[in-house]
Amino acid sequence: MMMMEWKWLRLIRMAVMLLVLEGCRWCTTDACLEHERIALLHLKPFFNYGNQLQSWVEVKGLDCCKWKRVECNTTTRRLIKLSLNSTRWFDNMGYDMDNGNLNAWYLNTSMFLPFEELKSLYLSGNAIGGDLENEGFGKLSSTLSNLEILDLSYNYLNDSILLSLSELSSLRYLDLSYNQFEGSSHPRGFQLLSRLNNLETLDLSWNSLKNSILFHMRNLSSLKTLRLSGNQLKGRLDHIQGRLILPVSFQL
Repeated sequence: MMMMEWKWLRLIRMAVMLLVLEGCRWCTTDACLEHERIALLHLKPFFNYGNQLQSWVEVKGLDCCKWKRVECNTTTRRLIKLSLNSTRWFDNMGYDMDNGNLNAWYLNTSMFLPFEELKSLYLSGNAIGGDLENEGFGKLSSTLSNLEILDLSYNYLNDSILLSLSELSSLRYLDLSYNQFEGSSHPRGFQLLSRLNNLETLDLSWNSLKNSILFHMRNLSSLKTLRLSGNQLKGRLDHIQGRLILPVSFQL
């Protein structure tokens, strides 16, 4: 009798252990991290014009990896890609039709700090005029050490943001096209981009840059592609490209 009870007790114990293990596996692999879900909800009011983020619902335990514009690592369930491009569409938000002024706004990048495994961040077409003082992209440099792709095209950014961007040393791709960069208002800004030792592609198309910008590009040690079409460069292509020391694919 004692032997039979012991066997049953052993079976029950094994069953409980299996249930616990299965429960942990379910909660860690099939749902996003709760603090990242909350962080996304904090972002929502800033990027939900036209109700484009309606799938971002405030329900505890909901898997935010299934939300639109969000991509997670299939194993860790950490957020790795965030596509917030054109969620604050500049045709509606960027121009005041009554006064003829730009309605640019300043981004608090600290809101992205919880996404420690983020690799790609797309923020194009959102009427961003810069980042908040002391809350700029440089603040992300130590926490978002995996960030490789940053798209800030089609905004209202100018040279003043370059100091902040130059601290994101993990970047491999940086798109600053269709903004308001001049290369003269903050001349040291483009020099500081040389800190981006891993940068392979830099898109500066459709700004107001002149030939002098090439002088500052020569120290980007990993640069493979430089896009400068739609600027104010003058002279023959071979003459301009000759100022670059590195074998860069130069696109005008």
